[in-house]
Amino acid sequence: MKATLLLVLGLSVAGAFAQPVEIERNVQAFGSSVRTDATVKGDFSAAGGRVVVDHPVNDDALLLGGTVDVRAPVGDDLRAAGGDISVESSVGGDLMAAGGNVRLTGTAQVGGRAELAAGDVRVDGRVNGSLKVRARRLVLNGPVGGSVQADVGQLELGPQARVAGGVRHSASTLAQDPAAVVSGPLQRVESLFDEDTRRGRSGRHPMHEDGWPALSGWWLLVPLSMGLLGVLALAGAVLFVFSRFAGQAAHRIETEPWRALGLGAVLLLALPVLALLLFFTVLGIPLGLLVLALYPPLLLLGWLIGALFAARWLSLHVWPSEAKGAVVPYGWMAVAVIALLVLGAMPVVGPLLVTATMAAGLGACVLEWRRRLASRPEGAP
Repeated sequence: MKATLLLVLGLSVAGAFAQPVEIERNVQAFGSSVRTDATVKGDFSAAGGRVVVDHPVNDDALLLGGTVDVRAPVGDDLRAAGGDISVESSVGGDLMAAGGNVRLTGTAQVGGRAELAAGDVRVDGRVNGSLKVRARRLVLNGPVGGSVQADVGQLELGPQARVAGGVRHSASTLAQDPAAVVSGPLQRVESLFDEDTRRGRSGRHPMHEDGWPALSGWWLLVPLSMGLLGVLALAGAVLFVFSRFAGQAAHRIETEPWRALGLGAVLLLALPVLALLLFFTVLGIPLGLLVLALYPPLLLLGWLIGALFAARWLSLHVWPSEAKGAVVPYGWMAVAVIALLVLGAMPVVGPLLVTATMAAGLGACVLEWRRRLASRPEGAP
């Protein structure tokens, strides 16, 4: 049995350290600093402190980060959320961005519509379709092929502004350069976006007709993107530093598996949606950034708790003679972590397994936290 385990561990390490030679289809990445290493032939999904696209992406891009820089072409739609977002290249489809500051430089070109929400928005590049902005301040100094709707406090039309349609805005302050051209009517209204006549009965926005880019488990592969040694170190921290809470949370998966899995799945889907919705209100942007900042650590915590549950199961079923209650040796935790990393890299089955592991672990943490709150004596701080 020991020889078998050593063989499995050796194969797992080799598989975990193996790196693909060529980026073929969809690519998912996570880390403190993320950037494209080569041309992405499919979708590119990334989350990190800083996200840089400096190689072309053939299809959609979904980017979340403190700073997001798009320096290379995106073939289809681009969705981005973060503190500072800069688009310096072409976007073949629609652009949807929300953040503290959003800028389209003079070299940027959007083939479809653009919807931007931020504290400050500056558009120096070209938007071939319509432009919709929610911001405190909008500076428009580039060509727009359609109409402009701006729910802003301040609106500035620079000398390079060329609007093929009309401009409807709610700005209390308007500054228009004499060289700016607006072909349609320039109209101020009290409020915008209360009703969108382009929405169908389902209430779905036309920009989302084809749905958001397939997540493809990009945010579910957090442990893989951090590296094997980093994950093992974090696993050790969870096991030894937070041993009591982690052990009881893992036990929750044993006693209430479906409840933990269901609650975790709801949280996995609800938290990013909540963050994106908050970006569409100027006052909610800081809270949205906070939710985004907490989301990756929560995902990793859930995955590690799920790995701890797997380690407990292995210690009890593979080598029951050495199992000692709730205590899980670090060796079993390492085996479980490596096995989950390798299985998570498998097509189709891998993302589903990582999803279940992460959801169950996250739900178990919430259940254990609620149990501790309920068991506290009344009047306790």
